[in-house]
Order: sequence, then C-alpha cells, then structure tokens
Amino acid sequence: MELIRRRTLMQWAAAGAVPALPGCLWSENGNAHPPRPGFTVGTNLSGMEWPKPGIRKGGSSAPNVHFTVPRRADIAWLADQGFRRNRLPVLWEMLQPVLHDARPNAQARSLVGEPGEFHAQYAQAITDVLDAHAAVGAKVILDLHNYCRYRDFRYAPDGSVPGLKPGPTPLQRAYTEDAGGVQERIFSLAAGATLTQAHFADFWTRAARRWKDHAGLAGYGLMNEPHDLPRPGQLQESQGGGEDLAIWPAYARAAVAAIRKVDPRTPIYVAGNEWSAAMSMASRNPGFPLAGENLVYEVHLYLDAASNGHAFDFETEVGKGFSAGVGRRAIDMDTGAKRLALAASWAREKNLKLALTEIGMPLGDARWQEMFQRTLAQAAREGVEVYSWMGGNHWPVRNYPIHHVPGWHQHRTLEPAVAGPLQQAAHEARVALYDDGGGWSANGREVTITVYARGWLAQPVSVQVASSGGGRLGKTTLTLPAGANGSDSFTFTPEPDRVTTLSYTVAGGLQAPPPRKVYSLADPVAAAGANLADAAHALLAKYAAGKWEMAHGHTDYVRGAPSQDGQPLRAVADTGFGSSAGNAMEMLCFLNDDSAAMGPAKPPVMRTVDGRKAMDMSAPGSWGLWCKKRAPLPGVQPRPRDRVLYDLQDDHFAIVAIVSPDANASGAVFQASRAEQRQFSELVLERGRPQARWSDGRGQPVVVGAPDSLPPRVPAVLTLASAGGSQALRVNGREAGQMRAQLPNAAFDQLLIGWGFVDHYPRESFRGLVFGAIAGKGRPTEAELAVLERYLMSLGSDREKT
Repeated sequence: MELIRRRTLMQWAAAGAVPALPGCLWSENGNAHPPRPGFTVGTNLSGMEWPKPGIRKGGSSAPNVHFTVPRRADIAWLADQGFRRNRLPVLWEMLQPVLHDARPNAQARSLVGEPGEFHAQYAQAITDVLDAHAAVGAKVILDLHNYCRYRDFRYAPDGSVPGLKPGPTPLQRAYTEDAGGVQERIFSLAAGATLTQAHFADFWTRAARRWKDHAGLAGYGLMNEPHDLPRPGQLQESQGGGEDLAIWPAYARAAVAAIRKVDPRTPIYVAGNEWSAAMSMASRNPGFPLAGENLVYEVHLYLDAASNGHAFDFETEVGKGFSAGVGRRAIDMDTGAKRLALAASWAREKNLKLALTEIGMPLGDARWQEMFQRTLAQAAREGVEVYSWMGGNHWPVRNYPIHHVPGWHQHRTLEPAVAGPLQQAAHEARVALYDDGGGWSANGREVTITVYARGWLAQPVSVQVASSGGGRLGKTTLTLPAGANGSDSFTFTPEPDRVTTLSYTVAGGLQAPPPRKVYSLADPVAAAGANLADAAHALLAKYAAGKWEMAHGHTDYVRGAPSQDGQPLRAVADTGFGSSAGNAMEMLCFLNDDSAAMGPAKPPVMRTVDGRKAMDMSAPGSWGLWCKKRAPLPGVQPRPRDRVLYDLQDDHFAIVAIVSPDANASGAVFQASRAEQRQFSELVLERGRPQARWSDGRGQPVVVGAPDSLPPRVPAVLTLASAGGSQALRVNGREAGQMRAQLPNAAFDQLLIGWGFVDHYPRESFRGLVFGAIAGKGRPTEAELAVLERYLMSLGSDREKT
C-alpha cells in the first residue's frame, strides 16, 4: 500500500457483481470450520520501502530516520505469536541503484553504484531479515514495492548526472540538486519505454540467484500494486482511466520466466492491475492466469468504502453510501468478505492459489473488528494466505490506524489488536490480560475499570475482583468472552479518604493484571507528609497523568527483561494513570541497531547511580524513549483512540528528574510534539540553563528560561506548566520564569523522554541522566506540583525520601 500518494479506486457500483457467500463464515467463539489447507497468517514488515518520496532528490535515505530494517527480536516475537510467514516490502532503487544497461561515468559509478549490481548494505539487510526468519523457523516473501515505477537519475551523454552530490553521511545515498536530474520510469509496451521487461527480468534474475536457496525465503513478490500504467502506445502514467491492461501481465510473464530459469521451485506472488484490488483480479488482467508452476495470485483489500486503507472512521465510511466492489450500498459487516469472495471464486474456478497480502483492521470501533473477522473467516474457508498491513519497526508505523506492531503495558508486551482475530482464524491460542481505568474517587464517585484480553480466547475466562479495604464493587466476577480481544468492566466506589488496592484472580492459569490502587484521599497534599508516594499517585490519578520511572525499564518491548546496569533500556511502562483501555502510554525505543549498517543511532542504557536507576543518554547517537500516537485527521480519523495526553492549547504540565552532564549541556529533556510537523511543548537545556518552550510551528516560540545553569552531576527536577494563557518554568520546586501567551490550537501525536523529534527528524538530547518523568493534562496547584516534584526528586536523591 502506498502511504504517500492517496489512491482513489473506482467506486464499483455494479449491483449483483458479488457471489453469494457460502456457508457459515464466522461465529462468536471462533471459526465455524477449520482453516482449509493453504491458509496462513502473517504481517507486512514495512520499513525498508519508505525512502521512496525523497530518493534521488535529497538525502532522505538515513537508516532509522527515513527507513528502518525489521529487527531480529521483533521477527522472533512474531514467530512466538504464530506469525511465521511474513512479507518484506523493499524498494527497487535502494536495492539496485543503477539499472543494468545504464552507462554512468566514473564519478557517478563511485557515488551511485555499478550497473546492475545490488547495493551491498541494503542487500545484506534483506539477507539479515531472511536469516532472522530462518533462525525461528519462519519465512518471508520478498516484495518489490514499486508500483511498476523506478525513479532514476537522468544521465547525460557523457554518463554524468547534473548536480550529483554524495549522501550527507556514508550510509545515505547520492542525490542530485538539479531539478532536471531525475526521471520517473514506468512500465510500458510502447516503443521507447524507459523501464523495460529486460530491466525487470534482470532484477529478478539477480534476486533469485542471490536468495533462491535461503531457508527463510517464502517467495518472490514480483511487484506491489500495479496501477495507472500508460495508455496504449504511450509512455507516461495514465490519469483518470484508460491504462493498457496488457502491460502488467506481459511484464509479469517476463519476470516469471527469468526467475524460473534460476529457481524452479520457490513460490512467485503475482499481483494484479488496479492496485491489486481483490475486486478486479478476475476482470482486469488479460492473460491471467499465467503459465508456470507454483504461482500465487496476490490481492489487496481494505474495509473502508473505497477499499484504499486510508479512512478509519466507521460512521464516515458508512455515510459515503457506496462500497467498492459491492455496489451502491454502504459498507456493512460482510463487505470485506464479499470483496475477497470475488477473487476467491475466480481462483477456485481456475484451481489457483490466492494470497491476501494486504488488509488492515482499523482501531477504535468494534464494528471494524467484526468486519475483519468475517473477512478472515472467508479467507480461512478458501485457503487464502493473509498478511496484515502493517508491521515493522519504522517510526511512522507505530500506532498507525492500521498496524501490527507490539506495544508495552504493565511491564509486559502488549500485542496489537489486529493479532487476536488473526490468531483466532488460524486457531493459534495466545492471550494476555490487562486492565485500565480510573484511579481517583472524589466525593464518593465511582470509578470504572476494564479488564481486557489481547489475543484469542478459545473459551470464556472468569476473573475475580477483590478489594483490600472495603468499598462497593459493582460486581466481583467478570467474564471475558471467547473470541478475540474480549473485555468486561466493573465499577468500584471506595470508602472515603483512603487508598484501596483491587486485585484479580484468573481461572485457567492465565496471568492476572497487576493489582490496581484507587485513591479517595480528601487532601493529597496534606497526605504527602505521611506517605509521599501515595499522595503523588493520588494526584496522578486525579489528573489522569502518565508517569515513567526508569527503575521499571526493560531491555526490550519483546522478549525483554528488567534492565540492569549498562544494559539497553528499550521499554518503560506508564505506572501513573495516563493509559486507557487500548491506549497504553508506553515509552519505547524501537530503532534497529542489529548491525553497524543501521547507522549511529543506539538505544539508551540503564545506569545505576548511588543505588538508583536512571536512563543514560551520554553515548553519542543515543535515542531516548518515544510514545508515538496519532493526531486527529478530519474526514479520515477525526477521533483516534491512540492519543497522547494533551495538545498545545490544553492546560498541561510535564516534570522530569534529571542529572545534567556538564555546565554547558544543551538538548531536549522532555517533549510533546508532532512527528511530521513543527509544533511542540518541551523542556530543554540551553548551555546548561533550563528552558521551557512552546511553539505551533508557525510563529515565534514562547520561551521561558531560567537565569542560572544547573549544577552538573547533581539531581534536579524541571517542570513546565501551561494554563489559562500563562506559561511557567520551575526548577527544583521554585518558579524560575513565567510568560503570558495564548497558545493556538495544535495537535500533538507523541511524547519523548531524553530527546526530541519534530518535522521528521530527531532533536539532539541533553546527554544526561533521566530518573523519571510525569506528564498530564490539567492545572495542578503549586502545592500539587510541589508534591509531584518531591516524588520525582526522590527517584534520584535521598533528600525527598519518606
């Protein structure tokens, strides 16, 4: 699926085009029929194809910034969860930077590569992914994710490239500053085609020679989503219809023939015209099926009205009143299954293998999950392979509205919601239990708490709830239903002015969620003298604020263990009250540092200082922790479930306990921001002096600075607060500066500890130690802020221990 260019599929309006769906496809407790042979589930390991927008035109080819190779640890975790057959999108220009018949001069060859040769580091990264799969008994499809196009340099008659520059670093690719130095090649059958069948056959010949015998190779995906190819006799992409539908089948035949000369056995995945739409495979590909053995025809479908995977609000999609491939009717629970049935019926009639290599389950509305489950049940009945969109480690993938990436909650891996229906369809019993809900009860108000499963429960599970100190439970027995991602909720009203612990007992040997505290303290500030921790947590609950203590850090968000001194620190759970069911305020470091080719970026490490654990950002290239969420997008996803705690215009606060490394330290300490834009609210050091900054990315930032530098190597607590048109900076519990400004509306989609990231690029860290951080929405009093500051200071110093 192309994320940069928004595609528009034709609104298939022909009524009666969809065959009846045979039999019972789906039931509440699981599949009504066992999967047919051939059915398997996996995900797309997106990340390596992402340099496409800027390739050749700029330096946007840095590992972990512009693209990311899937990590070994994530591949092993996927296999543990039952996903042992995946798909790896790769970019042609990154793997084969010079086509085989190009004639670059010596300078161009030195900067770009030799004609036809694969780029050594990118090819090795593919081998590393194959190795990681083979090591855990899994396999992966090599998917050429280019849409029948190739962005090339425009070589002069002497072989030079006008304006050619080396990449900004040795790991980045050469580019041209000349506006005319790049050309867009595209498949065509017309004379003068710039991207020929010979080019395509050469690529796949080389790929097959290199990887045909690899134990981790599942197949060759010839080309992702052919679309808008030239009209007959033309050389440029078509707009608005009329493409020559014979182009893609001709090129596919050439690639199949080239591969089979080298590798007679490995499956070849053949896409179809019009974005590989399941609805058009049977009717828009003249010459299909192709001659050849072990061919698998791949189709794509999504659940929104246009089936394009770029719209995620259920009510909006219903309101469009059409459904691509189905007719002039709104989407319903069977829309996905009906779309798949069009391709599956064709494949069945012709005795062909079929793979659904892209489909996603939007989050935040249970109706999407039901649609997804019914589509999977259809796939299982037909023996269709299924690959979710999208997994991988690249930062834009994290909490995308359709994703398959693990998170972190309550000190455990949080399986993505899409995994449960996939595991149910494949009869892979995997499940973990969590809870989320309110923790603050003022004036006898009841709180609601939800216990939920991630994964598939083959049978219902009972959960018993008990209170340590009285109060009233709405019910003491919860029932999590059989099926995927089940949940149940209860209410609790505590006795006044106390801290009550709720605990769970789960039948069937499953691990229960951890005990949960509910606070009904009449005056948390007054209670701080007796128990600082309880008082601070009561305030966190009052403001639904997140808290991240580095002492809870783990070495990884998959297969990780508690971090010890000098070990990587990749996962810290929210131990405050910022999380909600399905929206964990996880702090992660998901970059890939499996090899030196992944660049200089590295995760922070745990450091023990005077018996206390801190995140150490001192090593060059260290990235901090990242809570990546979504921002509202009108018409697409106006109310995303995965949101950070506040936006720029909201009353908000952030508190961080740190150690500055030296008197001139500069860089980000804590940041709330928008990854692909320029708005932020942040704490920084500027030549040793603390600053709080706010910006909407358009005007001058609001900056409040402290007059004095922090003493190096001494624990300190920094606080920013913005409320009612006033912004303040506090240092060690005292106001250090204030300014009045009305901040405009600007949405945030991420929180970061120890560094920053705005406008697609990392912001430099302050390179010190972080003991913990707190962030929340609201307007705490000065006395309440002082309690929270004292608590954070206690994480790094004896001065505030109680």
